[in-house]
Amino acid sequence: MQEPVIHETRNEARGLRFTETHVMVDLADGRIIGVPLHFFPLLEAATDAEKENYRLYGLSIYWDDIDDGIDLTAMISGLYIPPTREYLEELRLSLGARLAATT
Repeated sequence: MQEPVIHETRNEARGLRFTETHVMVDLADGRIIGVPLHFFPLLEAATDAEKENYRLYGLSIYWDDIDDGIDLTAMISGLYIPPTREYLEELRLSLGARLAATT
């Protein structure tokens, strides 16, 4: 039996867009991968301007303004690790402070 071959360049990000509920990534081979935004709490809470300020790094996407990123290998394979309670509490406090600073 022949071993499967992984073509990493096929999975590289070529574009990105958002719907109200999903982040949609255009891959080099023409596929479009969509994942619910609630999988990425920082990204879900980001402003439209923050969401649009991203950098594509082949197999990852990074948002400087929110200091967060997505690994496309995990996204494509469906790997998702729910955030811990501690992380969610830290996120809640961080987002609360951020919102207070903008008002």
